[in-house]
Amino acid sequence: MLVWIIIAAAVVGIDQLAKVLVAANLSATDCIHVIPGLFDFVYVKNTGAAFSILSDNTALLGVISVFFCIGVIVYWYMMKPKHKLLRLSVTLLFAGALGNAIDRIFRGFVVDFISTAFMTFPVFNIADIAITVGAALLIIYLLFFDKSEDKSE
Repeated sequence: MLVWIIIAAAVVGIDQLAKVLVAANLSATDCIHVIPGLFDFVYVKNTGAAFSILSDNTALLGVISVFFCIGVIVYWYMMKPKHKLLRLSVTLLFAGALGNAIDRIFRGFVVDFISTAFMTFPVFNIADIAITVGAALLIIYLLFFDKSEDKSE
């Protein structure tokens, strides 16, 4: 259990540190070419969810994020998942949701800063990466490793 708490804390810590650094050092017009042609750092104040869904509903999204995090804790406590891939996916989903919830609660918006230079895609952050990777791993787990009784019926 401790290793998963450490992973979640590391993801949230790195996410929050990156957001603090971006907010302190970039303005809305700045663009740092980290790897030219691949990705840049820009400072975006996102009041919505993915792809700006529910823009200007930060309070609602913050509540949803907090309830999701509570749900994950309850799930972990009640179900005690055994498979490492399931544990990792749930840990990453939790950490990403918590990282963005912290922004919504304390800043009133989510700090996004990673911009892909090679394609048109919304600006995102480390918490978003954790959520995306966690969701992908959960899908892989459900498709290939989940041995629940529902599948055998």
